Amino acid sequence: MIAPESPLNEAVRLLALKRTHLLDTSPEERFDRFTRMAKLAFDVPIALVSLVDEKRQWFKSCQGLEARETPRDISFCGHAILSDHLFIVEDTHEDSQFADNPLVTGPPHIRFYAGAQLHSHDGYRLGTLCIIDTRPRTLDHDQRVLLEELARCVEEEINSFEARKSRQEQLEKTRILSALNNLTVDASAPLEQKIGIALDLGRQHLELETGIVSEITSDVYTVRWFRAPDNSPLEAGLSLPVAQTYCSLMLAKGDHLAISHMGDSRYRNQPCYAQMGLESYIAAPIEFDGKLFGTLNFSSVSPRSRPFTDLDRLFIVWLAQWMSALLQQHSHEDTLRKLSENVPGMLYQYQIDPDGRSRFPYSSEGIRDIYGLSPQDVEEDASSAFNVIHSGDLEDLEESIKQSHQSLGGWMCQYRVAGPGKSWKWVEGRATPERRPDGGTIWHGFIADIDEKKRSQLALAEREQLLRTLFELSPIGILLTGFRSGQNYDVNAALLEHSGYSHAEFLALDYWEATPSEYVNQTQQAITDLKEHGRFGPVEQEFIRKDGTRFPILLQGVLVERTGSEPLVWSLVEDISERRKVDRMKSEFISTVSHELRTPLTSISGSLGLIAGGVFGPMPEKVKAMVTIAARNSDQLRHLIDDLLDMEKLVSGKMELRMHSENISAIIQDSLDRTSTYAVDRQISLRFENHHPWAKAVIDARRLGQALDNLLSNAIKFSPAEAEVVILTQLHDGLFRIEVTDYGTGIPEAFRPRIFEKFAQADSSDTRGRGGTGLGLAITREIMSQMGGGVGFKSTEGYGSTFWLDIKPDESDE
Repeated sequence: MIAPESPLNEAVRLLALKRTHLLDTSPEERFDRFTRMAKLAFDVPIALVSLVDEKRQWFKSCQGLEARETPRDISFCGHAILSDHLFIVEDTHEDSQFADNPLVTGPPHIRFYAGAQLHSHDGYRLGTLCIIDTRPRTLDHDQRVLLEELARCVEEEINSFEARKSRQEQLEKTRILSALNNLTVDASAPLEQKIGIALDLGRQHLELETGIVSEITSDVYTVRWFRAPDNSPLEAGLSLPVAQTYCSLMLAKGDHLAISHMGDSRYRNQPCYAQMGLESYIAAPIEFDGKLFGTLNFSSVSPRSRPFTDLDRLFIVWLAQWMSALLQQHSHEDTLRKLSENVPGMLYQYQIDPDGRSRFPYSSEGIRDIYGLSPQDVEEDASSAFNVIHSGDLEDLEESIKQSHQSLGGWMCQYRVAGPGKSWKWVEGRATPERRPDGGTIWHGFIADIDEKKRSQLALAEREQLLRTLFELSPIGILLTGFRSGQNYDVNAALLEHSGYSHAEFLALDYWEATPSEYVNQTQQAITDLKEHGRFGPVEQEFIRKDGTRFPILLQGVLVERTGSEPLVWSLVEDISERRKVDRMKSEFISTVSHELRTPLTSISGSLGLIAGGVFGPMPEKVKAMVTIAARNSDQLRHLIDDLLDMEKLVSGKMELRMHSENISAIIQDSLDRTSTYAVDRQISLRFENHHPWAKAVIDARRLGQALDNLLSNAIKFSPAEAEVVILTQLHDGLFRIEVTDYGTGIPEAFRPRIFEKFAQADSSDTRGRGGTGLGLAITREIMSQMGGGVGFKSTEGYGSTFWLDIKPDESDE
């Protein structure tokens, strides 16, 4: 057996066959009468109108044969449509192409076949009118002509029906398009009204009682809009699992779905049919923005009187596409509305027509906050918006619009508008222009309220101007430097005057050109302090002038962080030449006075002590009291002079330190012994917690004892009666620390920055009345500094204070 080949024009031939709309349709008398005539005229048992599609030959009309189709690869008609003339096989047993064909060797046992081709109106071979016999035969000339004439009659039925069908389809499509066009007439109608009209149109066109627009989220089917009979149980918002709905069948198919009689379809065993009982159903997906929204579906509890046609399917697809566009537009408009409601300010379109008239075709509700107007107030005329703009800004605003109009460049402007109560507020507008076909221009943009920001900027500009004025007029030098690069960015007039450089010369100056090399350690410490604490100083060092001479300065600064840029250091550079001169004169004066006073004061103090001690006999009580006061004050004055001399020696570097490795605990114990009498007099107990009794340090034992005496006497002095002073030793960050803790009044916050200054005393009656020279802590700091140690404190006002001395331990014996 040889299977028939496909014609070269197979694709378009199949398309022509499909356009006949005959495949798989019911038998029709208009074709059956020709097969009956052929069967009688040629005295054959079988006559067929056979149509050859892609994989079969299907019989539109069939006389003498129960089968409605046979496979194309064993068909005789598949060979017949390859021929240009009548195709006849007189005896299949004698023909090698068909001798072993299943239709020859088995039912219907074909021995004779004659087929006349059936053509479409544009000439494509669709199939044949054929006659079949179970015995060999021949056809004479007249019989051949008759068979071909009958085939022409069948062709006329096929083509005239196709033409009528085409005209009907065109009319139906026109009707559908007209109906869909009517949906878009009232663009201003609410969404619910538009959808309701569409559902009513679909019910009327498809002759179905219920129409639904659903939304599908995950596996949930929700009725959003519907039209149904009054007794329908449907309601908006009703939700069901998708699997229980007919839409699950459509989604599984991946395309529109039409079922005219569910009980007579291949879907009759689906659970949704058993649960809902709908007999007719047609649906298409609603999709927009690349996602499935839901479905448009129409249904009825009764079977449809006629099957759904291709035009019905086309209608549901087109209506679903229209619904998709409608919902997409509504979704985008709703999104824009929600955004515009939450965007500070207003979104708008501003248009200048060719005649010069200006208006806002669209403006969000935010226009009420900007201009105090409604969108309707400016929809046809923008003048009311311009009327509330500050007169001082109006000219610049109009000029910026003119420039943007001419160049089609982006527009931006800041201006003032009249707010509530006619107060002025700043706003900022930005927009992108677009030229319209009629020559007009439309801007798309927004206007935002920037009043608070603008006023802050103006205030900041005023403050910056004030700071710039202070910067320039300050008698103290001010320098702005890059933290990492060390580049000088700005310098004020005071520092230029002191240094002798011009502004340009100073900005080009390297740090070490103006700083002596002996301050390298101090500079490294300043960098560390800036990194860790954001500030450094104050520290004293020297500055090298342009002429090479030096002058002393007090230097301090703060780190200023900048987003995305190098941090800056603001430095105050104070020339302290005069202060040094005054301090030197003061020190010389104090030294001179102290030396001149010390000898006679010692004699006076000793004499008063002898008199007060009764060496010269008893004295009246009043005289004794006065002598006692004089003796006490002379002792205090002598202590002050001793402290002044010590301070002068320390500052001038004249005090000689005898540095030896000493046991620290022994020095602490000696200091405790010296101050114990004072503690007993003040009713204060001393407690020594010695955690490192064997620790040593290279120190001047006498001066360390003096520093510790100052801390102990202060702790005793400022402790309440019957309180305790605790002395504790510990290792802290590699240093040996001696802590002295009292539980007295604490140190006032305002006094703490000055606590180590000379003659510094807290300004309160509670502290001033306790006596003291105000030099003890200053001397302590100088002593510890010259021994390579340090001093510090912490205090909580009202709860006491802790002072400490830090010393580097001697580890040479370990």
